[in-house]
Amino acid sequence: MIDKQQVKAFLTTIESESRPGRRRAFSLLEVVVAVGLATLFSAMVFRMFSDSNSSQQRATADLNMQSRVLTSQNRIVRMVREGTDFIIPEIGEKSPALFFADFDGNIQVLYQEKDAALSKSTGKDLYKLMHYKVEVKKFNIGSPGFDPKMSRVIAENLRDISFLISNANTVNVTASFATENRDFQTMFEVGLLNSGEVE
Repeated sequence: MIDKQQVKAFLTTIESESRPGRRRAFSLLEVVVAVGLATLFSAMVFRMFSDSNSSQQRATADLNMQSRVLTSQNRIVRMVREGTDFIIPEIGEKSPALFFADFDGNIQVLYQEKDAALSKSTGKDLYKLMHYKVEVKKFNIGSPGFDPKMSRVIAENLRDISFLISNANTVNVTASFATENRDFQTMFEVGLLNSGEVE
């Protein structure tokens, strides 16, 4: 049998749910505001991740350049340690090039050469550090020179380098390297491994 009390309660429930004062959906304005807030939030999150990505790329580029500076420094140290005597500059003088004699009877030269392509792309005057080796017989101290075709690259992204001979066996090297965004500097001292033959 059907209980009249249960039917009455059911009809009361249906009636209360169908009253015109109750809402069943969002209005168009509420939907537009919700979509706008979601878009703003997603734009902020995207910007946060893209900023962290670009700063990570800058940090990676800086570490790469620091590694290249250290590699260049180590190459210069190894070359100078092959030397027996500094020729140019003289003690107490500073020069953008270094000429020194080695154990094999050669004159080795470290000098700067303008890197036109890199200078153009970065907007800065940048150079390559070049190495040239010539036999002592072919070297003219009155007109020291070098053959660019016989040279090889030791360092790139070089902004400036100077060699200061502090004593007969030691050179102080000051170098500045650059990328589009940053400059890096290094200073180091190199001693000749041996100052010539033992008598």
